Amino acid sequence: AAQVGLNGALQSLNVVSIIQSAQVMDNTISAVFGRSCGLNVTPFANVLTNSHGHSSIVPESSNWVSCWDTNNLEHGNAWGCHVVFTCGLLVTAALALPCGRWNLDDNMKIQTAAFMLTIGCWVLWVVVSLASIRLDGGGIPAVNTDPVTGSQAGVLGAILFNFGFVTTVPSWINEKRPNVSANKSLWGATTICIAVFFAVGLSGALAFHEVLQGTVTNTCARQVQESSYNCPNELLQLFSATGGSAAWSAGPIVTWLVKGSVFLFPIVAVVSSIPVFSIVVKYNMIENGFSGRFSFFWGVILPWIVAAPLLYMPNVLSQVINFTSLVFVTLTDFVVPLAIYIFLLRSRQGAARQRALSLGRGLVEDTCESSDCSESRTSSTRSSASPPVWEIQGVHEHYAFPRRLGLSVRCKASCAFFMAGLLIAASSMAIMITLQDGKYRIDAQVCSLVGN
Repeated sequence: AAQVGLNGALQSLNVVSIIQSAQVMDNTISAVFGRSCGLNVTPFANVLTNSHGHSSIVPESSNWVSCWDTNNLEHGNAWGCHVVFTCGLLVTAALALPCGRWNLDDNMKIQTAAFMLTIGCWVLWVVVSLASIRLDGGGIPAVNTDPVTGSQAGVLGAILFNFGFVTTVPSWINEKRPNVSANKSLWGATTICIAVFFAVGLSGALAFHEVLQGTVTNTCARQVQESSYNCPNELLQLFSATGGSAAWSAGPIVTWLVKGSVFLFPIVAVVSSIPVFSIVVKYNMIENGFSGRFSFFWGVILPWIVAAPLLYMPNVLSQVINFTSLVFVTLTDFVVPLAIYIFLLRSRQGAARQRALSLGRGLVEDTCESSDCSESRTSSTRSSASPPVWEIQGVHEHYAFPRRLGLSVRCKASCAFFMAGLLIAASSMAIMITLQDGKYRIDAQVCSLVGN
């Protein structure tokens, strides 16, 4: 079950990254050349009906080979609900697939450069979002209770998805330098990520809450008033949209910078992460006895086969993120590690008791459950023995809880049990709310309003 969850979590992260990268790459091609092209293997007519009841066929939607401006969705999305192999998908594959043959340490220079450019994108988006906030627009409620646009079903899944990096930590541990502290690295990176989530998310929500599409409701406040309005899925589409579908405006220099950052972001932040998850899956398959060729196919090729047909399906990013996070990420990134932690705590406690018996110190009392207690009983032995290998090599020993707290094994295990139970209960509730509040109707209008 753990292996299924691990592969499901990593593959879902890759599928979402591929879809997002390919869509924005199509936007980039459209911005440079005026339009992007693709092979439409399911040609049928998308029909867009405006708020006055007038219907029109979306151009290029019924052609086998079609080219159109993916940044301008004013007249509908020609590729909505279609299986399309686009130029954006091919360019993204050409950038990411070769890196899947490398090792993690071979990707470090790429990751470092990508991270620096990503910081620039974040800062620019926050500044533009803050500048776009209307002084008379009021704030946003802590909980959106609107019966049409409001739903909390996608909140937990999106949060868990953003912490999907947990599955890559073991592989990172194997590749990091011995003197790098796992605690400082993980806590520091996680804290920075949380700050970025709040900065980008809150500023964007304050400025564009009326036009951004809900993760589960598949609509926005403006679409409720204008049925033909195409709600942007996220800030990337919002900042790159042109024509009547544009939800913001600025001077030519700022517009050029913002759109440039949108087109650059998938390459530096999302495309660069695809090989990382592919390599981790490949490592895991090889460790479990599979051949190198099959591991390469499963980790590197399979996500592209899954992502290609989903590229322009209705609300696909939000739904994939939500469901896979609630099922796979919850299990693999949180429940299983907590269960392993509890098992190791008890194993260590049992080993301490056996060590005390072998040293002739007698049985360890039940009240002495702290790992510090067992270490104090053997301090004299440690002082006379040579230091552990990891201390000689300068390796930082990892502790989930600071040793100065002196927590007992029972207390640590209880905390882990509580967190695992809370996540399981919250995920189960979120799945039920998602099924209840989600909109899964597919018709000509829904297909015409698919965002990118």
